[in-house]
Amino acid sequence: MSVLWLALTLGGGVSAHAQLVTPKTVPIHQDNQFAVFPSSRSGMADVGIALDDTLGDPFGNPAKAAVIRSGVLFTNPYAHGVSAGSGGGNTFPVGGFAAFGDWTGGAVFAVQQLNHGRGIAIADRTASNQYGSVVLARRLPNGVSVGASAYVAGLNAVDGVDLLYQGNDRLIQSGTLSDFRLGMTKAWDRRRIEFVVLHNRTNMTQDVHYTTTIFNPPNASTTTQRSDHNIDRTHIWGAHTQYVQAVGENGWRIGWLLTANRLSHPKIPNYQIQNIPRDPGTTYGFNVGGGAARTIGRTSFGVDVIEEPMFSDTWGTAERDTAIVGGGLIRAGDRTVSNRFTFSNAKIRAGMEHDFVGGDSTQGLGLQLGLIAYSINYRLRQTNHVQRTDRLQDEGWTEWTPTFGLRWHTKDFELQYTYRRTCGPSDCVSIGMGDKVTVPGPGGIIAAPSSPLSIDGGTAHAHRFVMSVPIR
Repeated sequence: MSVLWLALTLGGGVSAHAQLVTPKTVPIHQDNQFAVFPSSRSGMADVGIALDDTLGDPFGNPAKAAVIRSGVLFTNPYAHGVSAGSGGGNTFPVGGFAAFGDWTGGAVFAVQQLNHGRGIAIADRTASNQYGSVVLARRLPNGVSVGASAYVAGLNAVDGVDLLYQGNDRLIQSGTLSDFRLGMTKAWDRRRIEFVVLHNRTNMTQDVHYTTTIFNPPNASTTTQRSDHNIDRTHIWGAHTQYVQAVGENGWRIGWLLTANRLSHPKIPNYQIQNIPRDPGTTYGFNVGGGAARTIGRTSFGVDVIEEPMFSDTWGTAERDTAIVGGGLIRAGDRTVSNRFTFSNAKIRAGMEHDFVGGDSTQGLGLQLGLIAYSINYRLRQTNHVQRTDRLQDEGWTEWTPTFGLRWHTKDFELQYTYRRTCGPSDCVSIGMGDKVTVPGPGGIIAAPSSPLSIDGGTAHAHRFVMSVPIR
């Protein structure tokens, strides 16, 4: 699928990553780029099935904005990076919520500068992206709330795409990402159930230039140049439900979630790592998981366990009538190669928070710690109808994301700092060096590798500040 995937997973630290399920066949990190939404649980590894996130939840399910009964302004600046020059940059989101009677509205707007280094021409090493989202919710009788949201991003660069076009000397990207959601929640007797339906679209172009020099002894050389125009499109329809309830009187809560997505890939780029061009395709992705949390006094703990099965079919088509080895003919437009991916991914998130109250009970310091383990495993079954051959390829790796957060709150404002680092297959070392399925992002990466994976996406990290000020 598309290399972009907004994996809509909604920005890092928002439960929307459970509502978008997208494939990823290469270890490239893109989540931090799209993490433009605030979160009060980011330092707790985004634990979110049985714990609420007042700032972040409305951007996953717009109906949850209805719990906000007074205004708040926030800003969420962050810097992120990917090792080995594969991406990174600075992002400045601002936004807020306001309540009017039974209505609550919210918005976020962000500008972003991405910095790319390796293999990119000097003029193309920086690019600017813009993001915007609006949310509107209403409280209804009997504990019911409904809401709608719209999200649009104008993109001129996406982290890690250059790794999929090895050997390029110029890469120009442009396009849009959009996400639209309808949500509903129903609360009763310390229980809540929610539903979300969504539509997400990625529409990108990637113009790639290559220069090849062949040396001919003793002193001669030949230089050739070529340019490829690639289109990256993914359309997603999805449905999500989540349930949570309190258990007993000791601060326990439990919950479960279920998500189903259908991803249509009208055009997949001709990445260098795959051995067939012109792949359209379809993916069906699912999430099923459970979570538990407990709050005792000023300490909270939570854990989520999620299984993520996916099934993808992509194919290449003949541009002209093509002879089959051993006899026969494939007509123009018929399939030359068929790929079937079977994913068996799994994710575990665990986090805790403790609030140290100062001498004045209206202010305090909070500490958050967390860890995410994301295991990605898939089998590729590829049939070459021209050569009459079949092959199997198994790939898998685990991405580890430790998180850390500090939160200072008073009656007049709250300031939070979060650090997160994602590593794998590389190991997590050298913290000073410079992925929930997360924010609305591109539709995933579904390239069919032609040989065992050799791409190492390196490590990704992000430093994030969230400052919120209540409006009374």
